[in-house]
Amino acid sequence: MLFLTVKYLHIISTVFLFGFGFGSYLYFVSAHRTRNPVVIEAVGRMVVWFDARITTAAGVLQVVTGAVLAKMAGYSFVSGWLPYALGVFAVVGTLWLPVLWLQKQLVLSAVVAGAGQLSKRHWRLYAWWFWMGVAGFTGMFLIALAMVTKLTLLQLLSSVL
Repeated sequence: MLFLTVKYLHIISTVFLFGFGFGSYLYFVSAHRTRNPVVIEAVGRMVVWFDARITTAAGVLQVVTGAVLAKMAGYSFVSGWLPYALGVFAVVGTLWLPVLWLQKQLVLSAVVAGAGQLSKRHWRLYAWWFWMGVAGFTGMFLIALAMVTKLTLLQLLSSVL
């Protein structure tokens, strides 16, 4: 029963990580498409709040439950798909702190702009935030693929080709 409980928490944390992470990403992208600093500030404040609390907590729960599941299932932490998935997770996690910082900077920039124009610096920061999000979600999809197939990306591609 313990294994199933941990597995359930792992799956739920995945849902939260993808759901809140991708949802807040899409909302902030949509807010930026308006080019309206007031909209960007309002949406950005919510994105920062949810990402700092819920998405981050889901990421931590993901690591903890994943490690417990791997140990309970007898997976190797040094060979196979698991070190690959952990490595990708580490890269995604490394992107996370700068993403949170960038989100806060974008909100502050929108506050400064008020009802006026957003600065060139704002749009440079936004480009960094946007592409780091693309990289982060690509990594998350690769991790999910590894968890389902128990293969690294190279192993999966070589089996298909």
